[in-house]
Amino acid sequence: MDVVKTLKPGKNGTKRLVEIYGDDLVAVRYRLDSKRQLSYTTVELIIERKPAPDKGINRTAQRIYQNRQTVGLRILRHETDLQRLVKSHGAKWQPARQVWLMRRGDAIKLGLSERIIEP
Repeated sequence: MDVVKTLKPGKNGTKRLVEIYGDDLVAVRYRLDSKRQLSYTTVELIIERKPAPDKGINRTAQRIYQNRQTVGLRILRHETDLQRLVKSHGAKWQPARQVWLMRRGDAIKLGLSERIIEP
């Protein structure tokens, strides 16, 4: 099937389709099937409009990067059960700062986001 003609909305041969599809119409193509001796009219339409992502920012990669960052957790001395829990998930005690260090993603999964200490 060969494309015989491609027209932009508003040109002769597209006015009826502009009435039907309005601003969603991008192009009208006329195709010819020489084997069957048939002519086809096809349209290219916009089916979704949404804000474009910011250039250069991949949200998934950004979230993965943030979740892998090490953060400090404030856990009091008497919260021994909580200390054991974070230690079992790879947290390390840093005596100089008096905080437990672990990945942000793990802390969030454990429900400890309110205990995160930002640098």
